[in-house]
Amino acid sequence: MKKQWSMIGAIVLLLIAVLFSWMNSQNATVNFGFSKVTMPLVVILVIALLLGALIAVLLSTTAYLRQKREIKNLQKELAANKAMRRQPEAVAESVSTDGKNEDSSEQNEE
Repeated sequence: MKKQWSMIGAIVLLLIAVLFSWMNSQNATVNFGFSKVTMPLVVILVIALLLGALIAVLLSTTAYLRQKREIKNLQKELAANKAMRRQPEAVAESVSTDGKNEDSSEQNEE
């Protein structure tokens, strides 16, 4: 259901962008500082939209890769901690075994 709402939202945003671009079809000049470019405003809007989407994808990808690397490091650290930790069953057995031996030795002495 979530994907369907995402798709509906994307279609609505696309329609808004198309209508906005269609209403602004006159020529516009963009000054880059070292050169000037004159083209239809629709083309400028589409280029700006694509550049914004590309920047968003790059930023989210770097964040995803950073999180994936951190998860891998934490899993290695967790495995190392589990290997160093004593098992609770072994501790319980040693306590119960020690207690039984002492009780039986005390009974034998009496």
